[in-house]
Amino acid sequence: MMKAIIIDDEPRGRNILLQLITQNFPHINVVATAAGADEGIARIDAWKPDVVFLDVEMPGKNAFDMLKELGKIDFKIIFVSAHNHYAISAIKLSALDFLLKPIDLHDLTMAIQRLTIQPANQVQQVPHLLQQLQQPKSNFGKIAIASVNAIEFINISDILYCKADNVYTEVYLHNTTITSTKNLKEFDDLLSAHFFFRIHHSYLINMNHIKKYLKGEGGAVIMSNDVEIEVSRRRKSAFLEMFSTI
Repeated sequence: MMKAIIIDDEPRGRNILLQLITQNFPHINVVATAAGADEGIARIDAWKPDVVFLDVEMPGKNAFDMLKELGKIDFKIIFVSAHNHYAISAIKLSALDFLLKPIDLHDLTMAIQRLTIQPANQVQQVPHLLQQLQQPKSNFGKIAIASVNAIEFINISDILYCKADNVYTEVYLHNTTITSTKNLKEFDDLLSAHFFFRIHHSYLINMNHIKKYLKGEGGAVIMSNDVEIEVSRRRKSAFLEMFSTI
């Protein structure tokens, strides 16, 4: 049985999430709820939860203020927010889970399933998140990639391309490949602001690592590791527009 705490300043938000968990996830026991950061810290100290569902925006201290005050994070976190603002990019770049209100049962199910393949705590990811939040979104330099066995922290600029592998994603660097538990769409959402482009339904490439474009019906690109990747016909025009800005 996994112990959980819900921290949200809105009673309706707490009750909806509590009901969804109680009705659909019998292996999760919500041992406490809290209406703010200070109360949340007290509940965490008292109950030692396995997972905390943490609302991002709270009056007084927000979620990030609370995490700074807690220090060591010896539990897993699923962030919750009603707003898809820049902080959410930092959360996802840190390989942490996020649910957008109103919470969809499918999204909640996927987040809870991912708990089983994450480390027992997020002591590495939370400092990475707090560091990312200190700089503008466009300057986010690192990404935390969750694989089956580890969390890899890498420079975004070192990623050559990402390839879909069913529900997983293979992330290609110059000297290694990381298989991430996130799908390609999630990487597309995260990396499009960093000059990455979805040239094919199976490929997301770093435009800065293109060596050559081969003309054709859709054409193809040669990446900096000499791998050739097809450009889909329907994405060709948008790709060439971006390509011309390099």
